[in-house]
Formats: sequence, structure tokens, C-alpha cells
Amino acid sequence: MGYTAPDETGSDLLYFDIETAPMAGAADWIEPGEAPANYKDAEKIRAYIEAAQVKELEKAALDLDLCRVVAIGWAVNDHQPISMVDTDERAMLESFWTFVREPGRTLVGFNCLGFDLPVLVRRSQYLGIPVPYLNVAKHRHPGIIDLMQLLCFDGLVRARSQSFYCRRFGITAGSDDPVTGADIGRLVEAEAWTAIETHVIADVEKTRALYKRLSGRA
Repeated sequence: MGYTAPDETGSDLLYFDIETAPMAGAADWIEPGEAPANYKDAEKIRAYIEAAQVKELEKAALDLDLCRVVAIGWAVNDHQPISMVDTDERAMLESFWTFVREPGRTLVGFNCLGFDLPVLVRRSQYLGIPVPYLNVAKHRHPGIIDLMQLLCFDGLVRARSQSFYCRRFGITAGSDDPVTGADIGRLVEAEAWTAIETHVIADVEKTRALYKRLSGRA
């Protein structure tokens, strides 16, 4: 793969980002672990297993089989971003795929091959929503640009966060958003949907600005 963002002149660029939280009943799907072999006391074994399950549940928002999509943001070319938050996960997914299916669309995301797209596809599969064909094979994914892969040279060097790269390149788009991905679970519990919507839009703006910087369009 190339190491600069391709200048997709003539293609409709669809910049996107998602936010996730643990799905309802995620704890029921956490597989029971085992304590280390040197643990002999029954109470200590039980406490260890319970603590391990709590840790696994805390990571459910990042597990494509245990999470749900709580927000999707996207923008086509230089148009105003569109966002949908936890109104109806099915409606969000169906609306997003409608935009993806438009002819000539190129998807642009940050770690979208490692997270966003697999989650969107898997949640759609569980909900019985038809998904357009996406070629996500390693090193060969026409129609999809993953900025994180470009920036870490497809794993040859350490990958950093989107916020880090935006700061490093002097990109200010979305920088006034105080929310991070780690805050989303708490905000979902508090039903702070406006803050979540603001955050997902900020991430779309960061993605767009970062692509333009890497492709020489900025």
C-alpha cells in the first residue's frame, strides 16, 4: 500500500466515525475465566474470577460481539456532517449503509478497518440488516482509506491516536471537543446524547482534516 493518502479526485469521499457502548446483557456473554494454578483458597479463586469478569465487561464497548453502536457520524466531501445518536440502532445502521451504497463512494476513517467497519458489519449481521460488499482483505481494500494504517505504515511503526496526529500536524478541527472515547460509556449511562453527538461530529471533522493534510488537499 502507499504511505500517503491517495488524492481521490472525482470520487465522493465519505468520512465517518462511530461510538459504541456495551450492549444490553453483555455480562451474560462474558466467558468465565480461571484463576492461576497457584490459587488454592476458594474465596480467593472466586474473587479473582469475578474481578476478571468485571474487567472483561469494561472492555465490552470495544468487542464487536458485545457492543452496540450508539452514534454514527459521517460527511460527504465538504458537506456538513450528519450524525445519529441512540434513537434506534437499526435506523442508524440502515441510514449509514444507504449512503455507503451510493455509486462512487470512497470510505475514509481512522482505524476503520480495525474497528469501525467490523463493528458496523457485525452489528448489522446480528440485527439482520443487509450490508453492502466491502473488501477489507489485508493490503487490498479498494474504496476504503484507513488513515491510521497509512500513518503507521501498515503496522511497521507504532500507531498513535487520531487526536495525537491532529495535534502533531497542527490540525485544529474538532479540537474544542473535551470528550474522549473513554467518556462514552459514562455519557451513555447519563443519557448525555448531545455531548456524544458533538463528539462524533468532531471526530468526523478531524478525519476529514487529517485526510486533506495527508493527501495534499489542505
